[in-house]
Amino acid sequence: MIQKIHHDNMRSLVGIGIITLILLLSACKSDVIIPETPAVKSGIEKLLILPFKDLSTLYGKNVNVRCPLCGNVFSTGDVETFAVDVLTDRLISIIKSRKDFELIPSGQAQGAMSLLLAEDKKELSERDILVKIGRALYADTILVGHVYRFKDRVGTRYSVDSPASVAFDIHLIDVSNGSMLWVGHFDETQRPLSENLFNIGTFLRRKGSWITAEEMAFSGLEDVLQTFPEL
Repeated sequence: MIQKIHHDNMRSLVGIGIITLILLLSACKSDVIIPETPAVKSGIEKLLILPFKDLSTLYGKNVNVRCPLCGNVFSTGDVETFAVDVLTDRLISIIKSRKDFELIPSGQAQGAMSLLLAEDKKELSERDILVKIGRALYADTILVGHVYRFKDRVGTRYSVDSPASVAFDIHLIDVSNGSMLWVGHFDETQRPLSENLFNIGTFLRRKGSWITAEEMAFSGLEDVLQTFPEL
């Protein structure tokens, strides 16, 4: 009996020792501070959004124009007088809602452009000019677009003589080295569903009606910016 009690006591002591050791190890572990992995920052904090540039007015209507930044070719056409303003305002609104950037007022760019062109007499490419403007305003990136067509429908939602037609592109440029970080483009002339059955999703989203150029442009901006990079 005495031997059994002795064995029981030994088992109890061993158990207590193991529990104590576990507690000590846990206490030591809790004192170890594991530094958190810092969030990776892209370094892109200041974004300059410039107004869209009307290339139809610059090169004329009904001609094929090559984008001076990315080389894509678009067919020009009528551009409504309000097109540049509504596209630019809508682009700024969408970017503000999606990205935590410090937006540099585009109005500052006009003064910077005038000074740069006055100082530098040699002919510069559009990309070189944009990079110089960005650096002058301490921007990390520049978002700039061109509009080639912005033709409103002729008719109503239910019947048209001529449908809306819109074409534009947008470019994100790295100011530090002039590289192109992203390009988005949109080019559409609305057609009836019978001519394009593959476009049934867009047809239903538009409720089967003939939309205005502004509605088409806003829808196009939303679609294009779905691929905007996570910077």
